[in-house]
Amino acid sequence: MKRPHRSAHALIWSVLAFALPLALFLVLALRQTVPVDRPAVRISAPAGEVVQ
Repeated sequence: MKRPHRSAHALIWSVLAFALPLALFLVLALRQTVPVDRPAVRISAPAGEVVQ
């Protein structure tokens, strides 16, 4: 009884160790969208421009 349970347990955790990070990566990658509706925001002034 113990041997099949241990092998199934090892297999399940091995699959989860591969599948969960892959699923997380896919969810984060698919959520990335192009900001077409937002204007560009300048973070710093270009060289030669004086900021007061």
